[in-house]
Amino acid sequence: MRIFSTLLLLFCLSLNAISQDDPLPEAPSTTVDRPPLKKQYYLLSPRLSVTVPHPMGNKSFKQSFVGIYEVAGGLNIMVYKGFFVGASAKNGLLKITENKIVDYNANMRINNVAGKVGFDTYMGEKNRTIFSMSLAYGQNWTEYSGIKNKNENNKPILNGFTTPYFEPEMNLFFLIEANFGIGATLSYTVFDANFDPYDLVLNEYAKFDTENAVSTQFLSFGFGFYYSFVKKKK
Repeated sequence: MRIFSTLLLLFCLSLNAISQDDPLPEAPSTTVDRPPLKKQYYLLSPRLSVTVPHPMGNKSFKQSFVGIYEVAGGLNIMVYKGFFVGASAKNGLLKITENKIVDYNANMRINNVAGKVGFDTYMGEKNRTIFSMSLAYGQNWTEYSGIKNKNENNKPILNGFTTPYFEPEMNLFFLIEANFGIGATLSYTVFDANFDPYDLVLNEYAKFDTENAVSTQFLSFGFGFYYSFVKKKK
């Protein structure tokens, strides 16, 4: 919960920051100087991101799995001057690989569906950069495959789980057109479920701490894509 409190504080500070009148600095231009864009708010904004998850928090989780990919898509509906509500879905894959546990190969596939609230704000005088932040809450479905055991009397307790989760996310989009841009995305996912390697009998293949009362968490970063349509009247 310490991580949740920190992320929530960051979310609140960001909300306070955009309410100030001081302009935010614009990212330095590396190409031909482009004309400024007009600030424009859009009703609908589908988003897409491709990221890589990195296990965090739980030592046993970090010792066991490595992130392969996450693909997320969703739709935001702007309700007032950049503030939006929306929904998103995500599919991802983490694996136990040779560099984690010798002679072992298994998958952890995740599927998430969530609702979210957040805001988009223009940065810089030319309005060519958008900072976006949101907080999602939803349901996760996780499935394991390839889990094995040496002792027939010591079988895995579970092959997957379903749990609520929350996920703060930040994006920085560089606009190519007024309603289209690409950029970087960063998120932190926390499942309301502890990862315990003993539930998967991974202790038959590696040594783990006996204390694993820490939720399943991972930090993800990668690329995001921004698109908006249906202009809102001022």
